[in-house]
Amino acid sequence: MRRLLRKKSAGNSRKSKLKISGLFYNNKFVMIFSVVAALVLWFIMSLTNTTERPWEVNDVPIDVVLSSSAQEQNLKVFDQSANTATVSVSGNSVIVSRLQPTDLKAEARLDTAKLSSTGLTEYTLSLTPAKVSNELSDYTLVSVNPREVTVWVDAYQETSYPIEDGISYGHDDKYFYNTPTLSAESVTISGPKSSVSKIERVVAEYSTEDVLTSTQMFACPLVAYDKNGEKVDDKYLEFSTKQVDATVVVSPRSEVKLIPSGINMPASFSNTRFSVDPETIMIAAPEDALKNLEGITLDPVDFSEVNLSNTKFSVKVSLPQGFKNISNTFLADVDIDLTDYEQKSLEIPAGNITVKNAASTQSVKVTSDQLQVLAVGPESQISKLASSDVYATLDMSGQEKASGTVELPVTITFKNASGCWAYGKYTVNATVTKN
Repeated sequence: MRRLLRKKSAGNSRKSKLKISGLFYNNKFVMIFSVVAALVLWFIMSLTNTTERPWEVNDVPIDVVLSSSAQEQNLKVFDQSANTATVSVSGNSVIVSRLQPTDLKAEARLDTAKLSSTGLTEYTLSLTPAKVSNELSDYTLVSVNPREVTVWVDAYQETSYPIEDGISYGHDDKYFYNTPTLSAESVTISGPKSSVSKIERVVAEYSTEDVLTSTQMFACPLVAYDKNGEKVDDKYLEFSTKQVDATVVVSPRSEVKLIPSGINMPASFSNTRFSVDPETIMIAAPEDALKNLEGITLDPVDFSEVNLSNTKFSVKVSLPQGFKNISNTFLADVDIDLTDYEQKSLEIPAGNITVKNAASTQSVKVTSDQLQVLAVGPESQISKLASSDVYATLDMSGQEKASGTVELPVTITFKNASGCWAYGKYTVNATVTKN
């Protein structure tokens, strides 16, 4: 009987174990069990804190604070031994586990500074942990690691430097090379005063052995040099621009004649009577502009200033846009040969003084009775020239507002003397009334 009871009891026990283990194959039971276990674990954790084993927050930013006196000296931290630290905190684990690096900081303070005269000044400062965010405040700051930070300090300085041309390339004597033009004329360099003050000059550098036969543009890095010509290579220096574009305009060279010209000059006056010194100059210009170029025409000589005693003139050498005067000759001497020329003073009668182009609202009356002029021309024409062959014309174009008694310029012409001109400027008196 007892054996039978023991067998039944053992059987029931095995059945009970089988039923419990089988529950874990039930998805609903497993889900409910997991939720209950998580709640129990959370409740246990919420009742504990991290007093005995502080919670560590890594990558906390290190903030170096400059005192007002340090700021007045325009000091700046240019480097430091570490940028982040690890801060240990204690408190409710639910709170401290939510802390982010941005919720904290490790603060170092620089109160006073005595700067080195040769470079950055080094200081070792103590670090103090601090709270940044007020959202999570129910915890205690324990410690910070590292406990100190080394900083390198100097006064901040900004200086502007002109950019010099340091470009080299191959040359050909058939071409002219303009001075390179840079995309920027100056650069601002900032950084530690001890570093910036070393800089004497800044150069845009580029070098090639290629011979340039056309206009080229190069990207040129900027290099700083000290007074001894040594490169200033300092990682703390900041350039407003690190490179500039340099354009080298390359043009063909050509030697061209200087061609004289004149105004108020008889149409029949021969160009062979002009002589120019220098006769030619060297220029540079675009290739297509040089193909059909016969020469450079000088600024004209005003023949109203030419007579037998005044035949030499210094005139301006003017070049078209895009041309370069390589010879740097900007004035030329023009000599006019008046061999076999004569001059004569003649009196123009009032009847030979006429008016043209008067406005319909104007009445113009010349009040000058006569006009004395000096005529210059070939001897064969001057000898036959009489006062009756000389005319003065008063052109009223552009004189619409003239009124009353006025003095106005006149143009002198000659009859049967195409090679003659008038020396000097002439005016007549006239009365202008409104119709």
